[in-house]
Amino acid sequence: MKIFLDANIILDILDIKREFHEYSVKTYEYLILNHQIFTSCDLITTIYYINAKIDKEKAILNIQKIIKTLTLIEFSNEDVEKACDLMLRDKDFKDLEDTLQYIMAKKQNCNMIISNDENFVSKDIEILNSKEFFNRFIKE
Repeated sequence: MKIFLDANIILDILDIKREFHEYSVKTYEYLILNHQIFTSCDLITTIYYINAKIDKEKAILNIQKIIKTLTLIEFSNEDVEKACDLMLRDKDFKDLEDTLQYIMAKKQNCNMIISNDENFVSKDIEILNSKEFFNRFIKE
């Protein structure tokens, strides 16, 4: 399966204080061994920005580890235009970053999006949070 990861999953992995940390870690470890993982290239800078506030060097080292386990999807002007058009046509899509991530997941033909953002919208790609994914695919 091709799985698109939202930035919040990676942020959860890197911060033990976050609510979904444990589920995100277990989900990510499972995905690395069993599926193709994708994320949008712009999420790397988001992850750096948030983690560098605590420790810049550790943020960079974490990014170096992460990019070895997944594929970054580049986006173009055309992809941004698609996201904007979708937001104008469908009022359910309220957040540009999430809509662009949805467009990237479609572009890569992902089967699923894993996001701990309860407001993430997808009309035709299944979305699970890390706890739901864990309970469905990993829990013994």
